[in-house]
Amino acid sequence: MTLAPRPRDAVDPLVEPQPVREIDRPAWFTLMAPGWMPPAEQVTQALGFCFTAAGMVVLVSPEDQRWTLPGGTIEPGETIEQALIREIEEEACATIITYEYHASQHVADPHHPDGPASYYQTRWWAHVSLSPWQPRHEITNRRLVAPNRVLSTLCWADKTIAARLLDQALTVNQRHAAG
Repeated sequence: MTLAPRPRDAVDPLVEPQPVREIDRPAWFTLMAPGWMPPAEQVTQALGFCFTAAGMVVLVSPEDQRWTLPGGTIEPGETIEQALIREIEEEACATIITYEYHASQHVADPHHPDGPASYYQTRWWAHVSLSPWQPRHEITNRRLVAPNRVLSTLCWADKTIAARLLDQALTVNQRHAAG
């Protein structure tokens, strides 16, 4: 059996690798050090902690039960940033005013039946302006949540990495609000 490689350099020292509980095969997430960007060709996803001017965080859901961050996959010919902007607009009906990269997580999925065994998902902070809610794709609901309610609302099975990412996003948000 060949296992997906674990990243060796630039790993966030504050968070241990976490099992991927959403799938029924051995896989794990490793949070990378803040600011470290993986090679673009190894990135499959861009998600954003999107803050409104009132300091609320935008979450989206395809069925009003499993709330998550807006974002998604990178399409052929798109940069990571272009994917982030497009996905936030499509999923959250929001326009990014400004954004900042803050971290990625490595996904090791050695038994993935249809995809790579090793890839990265990027995580961003964004300040957004909301448009009227007009869902166009798989996302059918948008919700604004106070930062202290994000973790309890987020559907991610394990909140360890989410908590670290939220702390990073709050730090970026405070810096942008002050400056």
